[in-house]
Amino acid sequence: MNKKKLLLLLALVAVVLYLVLSNQPENPTEYAGNQDAAGKTEIVILSVNDMHANIDLFPKFAAMVDSLRAIYPNMMLFSAGDNRTGNPVNDQYDPVNYPMIELMNQTGFDLCAVGNHEWDGNIVNLQNDIRRAKFPFLCANVVIPDTVNLSIKPFVTFENQGVKMAVVGMIEVRHDGIPGAHPDNLKKVSFKRAFDELPKYQYLRNQNDVVILLSHCGIEDDMEIAQAYPWLDAIIGGHSHTLIEHPRETNGVLVTQSGSHLKFATLIKLEVEGHKVVNKEAIVLNVSKVRKEKPEIRQLVNGFNDAPALNEPIATAKTKFENPEELGCMITDAIREMSGADFAFQNTGGVRVNYLKKGPITVKDVYSIDPFNNEVVMFRMTGEQVKRFILNSYRKNGGHPSYVSGMTYRVSDDGKSVWINMEGTGFSTKKVYKVAFNSYMASTVNIESVDDGRSLFRTSEEMMIDFLRRQKVVDYQGVVRTH
Repeated sequence: MNKKKLLLLLALVAVVLYLVLSNQPENPTEYAGNQDAAGKTEIVILSVNDMHANIDLFPKFAAMVDSLRAIYPNMMLFSAGDNRTGNPVNDQYDPVNYPMIELMNQTGFDLCAVGNHEWDGNIVNLQNDIRRAKFPFLCANVVIPDTVNLSIKPFVTFENQGVKMAVVGMIEVRHDGIPGAHPDNLKKVSFKRAFDELPKYQYLRNQNDVVILLSHCGIEDDMEIAQAYPWLDAIIGGHSHTLIEHPRETNGVLVTQSGSHLKFATLIKLEVEGHKVVNKEAIVLNVSKVRKEKPEIRQLVNGFNDAPALNEPIATAKTKFENPEELGCMITDAIREMSGADFAFQNTGGVRVNYLKKGPITVKDVYSIDPFNNEVVMFRMTGEQVKRFILNSYRKNGGHPSYVSGMTYRVSDDGKSVWINMEGTGFSTKKVYKVAFNSYMASTVNIESVDDGRSLFRTSEEMMIDFLRRQKVVDYQGVVRTH
């Protein structure tokens, strides 16, 4: 890129940021053209990922989108998945996830990848989301039997300003062969690795000027894909919540990701000449610093937030919760007390916030901490089986100990041994104990037990709400039960 062109690009970026972050009126006619005199066409995409139902930033985001569309009338808006799970206003809404789909419709999204958390509401709810959405959901590495009604597309092709484009969707697949969702919600479908499936779509390269992977695979997989498949023009990624502050090309493929929770968005510009992308640029925009809000979207958000039942205080935190383990100890205490178990466990991924302020704890707080609506199950295990369960869950958590109530424990550095301390009578490897945990752990952790286990037909959130109402005041600051 020559010096004159670079200075022009920097000036345009400065204008975009000024318009997005200020209250000054735009002059869209000055920037309306997307094709220059040399016949080059500029394709513009604004992308986000892992919004996790952060509806409160949507009024600012919608204002940003409107400002950018005034400059780039043909701009497209993509989500790289995980629109839901994280805000009970959305996740407990009837119908589930309606607020996010409605806000995405109103803001004018064009495409969305299927993230692992899109499956949190089971297949029926996902199909309802797809039916309500005014944009397609993409995932090429999910195998959907003909008997399952699920309208997910592997890819889409279309034209933008005469430029032929193809966008392929992919989702992360773990070592156990499924994305990070409750296995019960995935029983009717199966998955293949994105790395293995992508070559099947290389034919799109010969038929289109631009080929993009809309990925919910995570930054490590995206980089691996970029190294292996340079026929892609760009990978717009999600899942790992990575903020790529200065997007750049890897093996000729532009790789982007915009953090999470709608705090940032990435503006991507692809310059096309002679049916080929000849230049790629991307800048990160800070949504949280936008000064304007779109009034219609603010009105929608206020309406969704007006849920008295969710805002009901049910207890008081005497001190603030400073980390996920303190919150995990409260969850497991609730499960153990409300179920009558000897021990209770919670997987580390089942705690979705990192801290909680001192003061009133509301129903909304409970569903923010643990948003999955997993039922609690009870198993009878010998002490020796409990030890093996701890080690199996440790490995399933990626080398992190599950949160616990009823004991403290330490796992050896090599993950092969565990030491357990239990007050009172002490821990015995031969004694049979009642052990409670959520159904996600029951479905994903290898379990040895005296019986087959049984559901208590109550969710961990319900138990936590009852526990907090009973306790009235809680204080978990500094509580540590695992080492």
